[in-house]
Amino acid sequence: MLLSLARARGGNVVILTAFCALPVITAMGAAIDISRVRGAQTSLQSISDAAALAAAKSGNLSVAAAESSSGRTSDAQAAASSAAQSFISGNYLTSGLISSPDLSISTTVSAANVVTVTITLTYNQSLLFGSIFGISSTPVTVTSTATVALGSSYYQVVFLIDVSNSMGIGGTSTAIAALQSNKQIQCAFACHDPNSYSSVTTNCVASSGGGNRHHGGSSNSASVCDKRAIAKAAGISLKIDYVSQAVEDFITQLDEYTGNDTTHFTVAIDTFGTNFTQALAPTTNLSSALTAAENIDIETVLPWATYNYGYTYTQKALSSALSSITNVGDGSSPTKMRTFLVFLSDGAEDLPGPYVDYGRSLDVAYSSQCDALKNSGINIFSIWAHYYPIPTDSQYSTLVAPISANLGPTMQACASSPDQYFEASDGPAIQSAVSSSFVAIAAAVGLHLSK
Repeated sequence: MLLSLARARGGNVVILTAFCALPVITAMGAAIDISRVRGAQTSLQSISDAAALAAAKSGNLSVAAAESSSGRTSDAQAAASSAAQSFISGNYLTSGLISSPDLSISTTVSAANVVTVTITLTYNQSLLFGSIFGISSTPVTVTSTATVALGSSYYQVVFLIDVSNSMGIGGTSTAIAALQSNKQIQCAFACHDPNSYSSVTTNCVASSGGGNRHHGGSSNSASVCDKRAIAKAAGISLKIDYVSQAVEDFITQLDEYTGNDTTHFTVAIDTFGTNFTQALAPTTNLSSALTAAENIDIETVLPWATYNYGYTYTQKALSSALSSITNVGDGSSPTKMRTFLVFLSDGAEDLPGPYVDYGRSLDVAYSSQCDALKNSGINIFSIWAHYYPIPTDSQYSTLVAPISANLGPTMQACASSPDQYFEASDGPAIQSAVSSSFVAIAAAVGLHLSK
């Protein structure tokens, strides 16, 4: 009997399995706890980074509002501490933490009004399996530093944006191909009204012959439509879409750097094509500026006989900008502001020419207007958003190709310095150029933000 029990192996297997399972379960439990700790650390770091930035902005705003150096540092420290605590209290739950982390904050203000905030957050993360070994939680600690320096200069940024028909070209080679293949568009050049269908711009009008009419009464297989709207509905991004987003990003960055300070800067947006339009008068309201940037779009084509033919009066636009920009100076006061003009265009001036092809002629005869702006003390950033070569499009071949070699050099000559000229070959490059302009302007006025 005893010998039989000794020879039986079923019970041994059960015991061995239990012993083997224990370290596996322990390892799994440890892995779960480690994952929870890492998740808490990631959430805590995000809160810490954002809180440090909010604190630095608040401290910087306090410094900017100070009328004297007396109490400047203590006021900034109080403002920073309050902002950090407020941010943490309002965001720790949505970040997945179950209790508010402990805060340690250090705020310094340099003689150059640079506000630096260092935050350390500590959070006790509970452990699911650690309690087996008598460890119910473990501390997680992160540190973040943010610096904001508002330069003493007063400055203004003015965008001068080309919104003419040619900004209706696809923003990438893929977008151009999509425009050409779309049955309602079938073009890649100035595609909201590429063939001067001036009688109708917002609706398709079928002719009695089953085709579509333009103002001359003939039919064409392509739809007589607002082709810009068709492109938008089809999800095809034009150059102007990238321009709009780039200006939005610029303003968003400016908001990040300035916080609620409205004492040192203004921003304005002008557009041009057939007409020069002040889309946004100089303002410190960045919410309004962001809305204006979102609304940047190619110029509306008007019905016959008020049809504007989508001209680009570049000389007139630059002269109008010079007349409308005021308070230019060395940055020493609100009436003497350092002034930056971000000039973005495809580089081609497009004027009426009734005896040439397509009723227009192109040139690059606006250098003197750029010189006048620079001579007045305005610092120009010039962004050439040039065309993709489209040899299959007759308008491109007839109008743009003959002057294409002169477009870049003329736009480059408009810039105040070689490093303030950017050649943007497609939509993403436009965004990069505008972003680079922001970085340069921020550095020029002593506006710095680091995390």
